[in-house]
Amino acid sequence: MSRLFTTVTVALILVITAASLSTSAFTAASVDRSANIDVVADQNGLLALTDGTSGPLVYYNDEQLAIDFAQGTATGANVDAEFVLGDANDSKDEHAFTVTNNDGEAHDVSVQYVATQTDSNDDDNVEFVVFDADGDAVATLSEETDAQSFSAGAGETFYVVVTVDTGHGVSEVLGSGDDLSGTLSFTVDDNAA
Repeated sequence: MSRLFTTVTVALILVITAASLSTSAFTAASVDRSANIDVVADQNGLLALTDGTSGPLVYYNDEQLAIDFAQGTATGANVDAEFVLGDANDSKDEHAFTVTNNDGEAHDVSVQYVATQTDSNDDDNVEFVVFDADGDAVATLSEETDAQSFSAGAGETFYVVVTVDTGHGVSEVLGSGDDLSGTLSFTVDDNAA
């Protein structure tokens, strides 16, 4: 009986102690954590954009990847012409640039090209095709399409081939007043599995 009394007494003391602790609160707290957020050039970022094999048309401008057809004394792309930066049949070895998920976890990556101005036709004059390491297209976008998404595993690299077509393979030839300039945006979804 003594043993049962001792066990009940200890259990009762534990319940009383737990109840009194759960009702107590603190009035202030200060918790410091360190953050490591270095700003780096595109090729070294969390979502790395690395210049490919397209010569001076794709380069780094102030540490940001740029595509620019105004090189040397040129002021843009020719009328009724097609320029392909990379090779869709061998994108791993011939590409305009690469996109690499340098994070330690997978993400969904959304990519969109928004033209600065509206061109004079409804054709895909600027097209970006994103290929995986096996050479399969995972996203195709242009100034005429909505954003496209693809899943990027940790450390996975994708290869982008860019086509600029001013009338060679489209229904309406663009004139010298047309402007295909725009912004290529990559968005990472932190909720990807």
